Amino acid sequence: MCASCQRRARGDSPQWRWVTLGVALLGLLLPAGAVAAADASSGTQTNDVEAGRRALAARGEFPWYDASRDALRRVDVEPPRDLQNRRSRWETKPPAWRMPPWLWTLLEVLGWIVLAAIIVLLAVALVRAYALDTSAQVAAAPAPTPAPAAERARIEQLPFSLQTTRTDLLGEARRCYEAGDYGQAVILLYSYQLLQLDKHRVIRLTKGKTNRQYLREARRQPRLRQLLELTMVAFEDVFFGRHALDRERFESCWNRVGDFQQLLEQVAP
Repeated sequence: MCASCQRRARGDSPQWRWVTLGVALLGLLLPAGAVAAADASSGTQTNDVEAGRRALAARGEFPWYDASRDALRRVDVEPPRDLQNRRSRWETKPPAWRMPPWLWTLLEVLGWIVLAAIIVLLAVALVRAYALDTSAQVAAAPAPTPAPAAERARIEQLPFSLQTTRTDLLGEARRCYEAGDYGQAVILLYSYQLLQLDKHRVIRLTKGKTNRQYLREARRQPRLRQLLELTMVAFEDVFFGRHALDRERFESCWNRVGDFQQLLEQVAP
């Protein structure tokens, strides 16, 4: 082996000497740096703790901090007394029992049935009340009374017979008119006119006289005679001629009843 190789093997070359020296210095510096970093970190932590302690002391008393011991203090907390009056969801107790939906439906159907039954009962009660009232009115209505003797004697002097016992011949004529029996209505209307003319002494009813004779007796009252003749012609067509009388022709006589009554008031009875 050559001399240079032997020196490298022993580490006698200048390069190896510098390498060896650098490694030795690095070994010395690393522990010193670690110690300095640890001291710096410890100092930083100490400063932070002191800063927090001063901040707590400057803000005043805290119930949870004991400044004399630099430690936390126990705080006893009592629940509020009106906790039961709160309306929070977590405090609301669930109902012990809830009505099922099918029971609600059943109650609704029963309610409608009861309401319909009440309406039907009210309707039946109203109908029955109306029927009882009508029956009472019919029962309280006076029975047809026969005509007085004097009125009956005057009716018997008519030139024809009437199939009624009532003295209200005008009312009977109205009833037949409303029933559509215009022939019987005109017979009663003509009879009514003859009776009224006899009461007011315009004519004199006598058995056996003809209708033409009554017209001659009424000549002193020409307007009454004209109305009497209008009804008399319709009467003769029905009574003697057996002709049917229509509504229009009967109403031509019926609508003059008011004029007939006004003219009678101007005649002394």
